[in-house]
Formats: sequence, structure tokens, C-alpha cells
Amino acid sequence: MTEITWKQALAGKIREDWAREIDIYETQLDLRKKGKIEEKLFAETRLRRGVYGQRYDNGQRHDGEKSQKLDYPSGELTKGPDTMWDAPGMQRIKIPMGKLSAEQLETICELAEEYSDQILHVTTRQDVQLHFVHIEDTPDIMRRLAAVGLTTREACGNSVRNVTACPLTGVCHDEAFDVTPYANAMMFFMLGHEDTLNFGRKFKIAFSGCKDNPCALTNFHDVGCIATTRVINGEVRRGFEYYVGGGLGAVPYAAQLLDEFVTEEELLPLTQAVARVFARLGEKENRSRARFKFVVKKLGMEELKRCVLSTSPSPR
Repeated sequence: MTEITWKQALAGKIREDWAREIDIYETQLDLRKKGKIEEKLFAETRLRRGVYGQRYDNGQRHDGEKSQKLDYPSGELTKGPDTMWDAPGMQRIKIPMGKLSAEQLETICELAEEYSDQILHVTTRQDVQLHFVHIEDTPDIMRRLAAVGLTTREACGNSVRNVTACPLTGVCHDEAFDVTPYANAMMFFMLGHEDTLNFGRKFKIAFSGCKDNPCALTNFHDVGCIATTRVINGEVRRGFEYYVGGGLGAVPYAAQLLDEFVTEEELLPLTQAVARVFARLGEKENRSRARFKFVVKKLGMEELKRCVLSTSPSPR
């Protein structure tokens, strides 16, 4: 009796576009295994799907006295420059705002038991990582995640990373309002968006429900959105203080205020416009200068605002 694959078992349970993307990735993986895709190109492909190298990538391990070669089953086949095919890898899973349903958490735990070392690594961006994963298991991992509404797409690479928020969102007594639906909308609006495909580096977005508590660290992000309200024509309207250009690293910058009140309707179009500016004017060659904070520093806030508003799909 022929064994049923996860692709067959989950047919119809995965979003059509997600299923198609995973099928394409699996085809690319097979082509790389046959030597029909250049290793550098495949490395970029797998990284945009959240698939990292991990330990002993070069096929050697130091035993305390000398380096010894590891005999991997696939020999000299690589999944990227100096990254052996069979070297233990890592799969990063996007968890928007770090929030999971019981079904999603159960699925991730099953994956950790079946493909990893039974440990879930929680990251500073509210993601979850599975370590010691073999690359040939990653398509099925992605399918099983997709079936419960989770994705690994753009968990790495020059892309919009996981959208984070204050861990007390929705229950904090100091918040202007619950930012959960806005952060979730931002995550899925920017996921795979055509205006994010030509970034020179990663791009990080965070949401906070209140200005006085720094739980979400919005001032350290490329885009930071802080919930606020304003009375307009006698009606209380929700909106966000919108900050740009923050970041840590070797050259830290605090984010600067781009707009003191961005309405609910303007939030996604404005972020799309910011992404367009980053894709067009961001550094592509020198990775150490390729973050959005350097675009903000170079242009200054007035010129940046002009560029953003001129390219916005929803002019203000």
C-alpha cells in the first residue's frame, strides 16, 4: 500500500497561494539536489522561506585537537556557499505578535518532536525556531504549518520580518486600544508584497498600544506604530504615531516621527509607500549600510516625507 504524503493528506486544507509557493520551493529544492540550480541562488531561495544553515555547515567538526571531516550521506552537495546539504539546519516560523492558537501550538510541538530536538526556541522577534532540521523535511514542515495558518515565508532574507507587538496587547490597562488586528493586517498585507521584493536588507515593524511603556521597543524598528486617539468632528478616531528609521547594530539610531496621527485607513498604504522608498533608495551593495535607518539619515525627515507621500498609493 502506497504511503500517503503530507501534501496529499493536507490537500484542500492550505491556502491555494501558500500551497503553490511551497510546491515551487520543493521543486527548487529537488533541482538543487540534482545540481540544476546554482548554490548561491538556492541559498537565497531557502532563506526567504526561513530555512537556515546551523552547525558544521562546512562538513567539519573540531574535536578539541583538530578539525575532522564529517561524512555526510549526500557527499559534497551543498545548499549554499560552504553549507553542506546534510548539515543540521534551522527552520524559523513566523508568529505574528507572538500569538498562537492552541491548534497552532500543538502543531509546532508535533513538528519539534518529529523533525527537531523537541525544543522550541523563542526569538526576540516573537518567532519560533526548530533546530537540527534536515532540509529535505522543510517542505512538509511548511505544509503542516500552513494548514493551521502559519507561514515561514520571509522569516529571513531581505524582507519584512515578523511583525511584533507588546506582549500585553489587548489586556494592558494603559493602551489606547488593542493593536492586535492592525498588526495582524500589517503582517499579511506586507507578506510577499511586490513592493518588498527589492530590499537591500531586512525590514522590521513593531506595534505598541501605549506611548509611556516601551514594551514593544518601537523606537528601535524601521517602522514603529504607537496607538493613539484623536477627536475629529466630534468622533473619537483611532490612529497611530508613526515612527521610522530606528535600529540597533553597530550604528544605532532612534526612530523619528514621520507623522503624529496616521488613521486606520492610511496605515497600510503609508507603510507600502515607505517600503517603496526603501526598495528604490536603499543601499544594495554594502550590507552594513543597507538598512532603512541609513536612508532616513541620508535624506532627512522632510525629504523622506516628501518621497513617501509622493509614492503613496493613497495620497493624503
